[in-house]
Amino acid sequence: MKGKRQSTVEPVFGTLTRFMGLRKINTIGIRQANKVIHMSACAYNLKKLLKFVSKKHGNNGK
Repeated sequence: MKGKRQSTVEPVFGTLTRFMGLRKINTIGIRQANKVIHMSACAYNLKKLLKFVSKKHGNNGK
C-alpha cells in the first residue's frame, strides 16, 4: 500500500505544495478546504492534459 501511494499520490502533493504554492489553505472548515484541494487537483490535471495534447499534435507548447 505504502509503495503504491508513494508512486501515485505523494508526487502530486509535492508538486502542489512546492511548485503551485499550496502550502497553506486559508479557508474555514473542511468543506471549503476540500474545494481548494479539488480546484488545485483540477488545475494540476489540466496542466498535464495540455502538455500531453500539445505533444500529441506536435505543437511543442507553442
